[in-house]
Amino acid sequence: MGSAKSQDVNWPNFFVVGAHKAGTTSLDAHLKRHPEVFLPTTKEPRYFAPGAPNRVTLDEYRSLYAGVAGYKAIGDISPFYLPTEESPNLIREVCPAARIIVILRDPVERSYSHFLHFQRAGKDRVESFREALDRYQDRSAKGWSFSQEYVEHGLYHAQVRRYLDAFGSEAVLVLLFEDLARGPNQLLAQIARHIGVDPGFFEERDVSEVHNPYYVPKSAPVRWIQNLKVTRRVPASLKMAVRPFLFNMEKPPLDDESRRLLQDLYDADLTRLEELLGRKLPELRKSWV
Repeated sequence: MGSAKSQDVNWPNFFVVGAHKAGTTSLDAHLKRHPEVFLPTTKEPRYFAPGAPNRVTLDEYRSLYAGVAGYKAIGDISPFYLPTEESPNLIREVCPAARIIVILRDPVERSYSHFLHFQRAGKDRVESFREALDRYQDRSAKGWSFSQEYVEHGLYHAQVRRYLDAFGSEAVLVLLFEDLARGPNQLLAQIARHIGVDPGFFEERDVSEVHNPYYVPKSAPVRWIQNLKVTRRVPASLKMAVRPFLFNMEKPPLDDESRRLLQDLYDADLTRLEELLGRKLPELRKSWV
């Protein structure tokens, strides 16, 4: 990475760095519609996150940004950039004037949603979320693991502070998942102003579509077909029509024991985050009871 600055790459000038399961898929879909914004077809290049799974090479990253001529805002949306310690300085090395966007979600909800995401994809085979949390507590070493992502990716204070230290408060826009749900047009307009494109584009546009909704197969044969990825060629309207018959669409509730464990883990960290940002963030304790 150290020699990357001399390479012939059209580096992005804004980065949506996370958090995982906090609406970055929706931001990617909506921002791509703006005529002044370029985002690559690959949503998560992860080039600036050493060690992250499926991270692209420098040549692959260069090819993703080969067609950026004429765009005012060139972006990279990779949620792995928020929890990866090296990412802020690696981004700053090639783009010191980058605009940074962070979107945060209630860390308890975020953690459980991350677990359900991997369960839906068939990647994590643990029987329950509580088992996943126990596995995290019993782990013998760090590294990229499912249970680490469930827990540590919600410890926001140090993650946000690294970007503020690297780029300064004027360049770092910290948003909330709740605002995306309540007022997506206003939040997208705020992002547009931050990255220097016309915010009016989002004022009257319909941005109500839900991206990356929860659903899990109702049977093993449906999961098998899903894993074959042959449905990519099926029209979206048809997939939406049959989904309720083949998939469970309602999220299972989070058990109280896991909720309390996560609240104990996150409470002090959220207080430090509020002190860092100089404002109360009740939305990040929305699910706490």
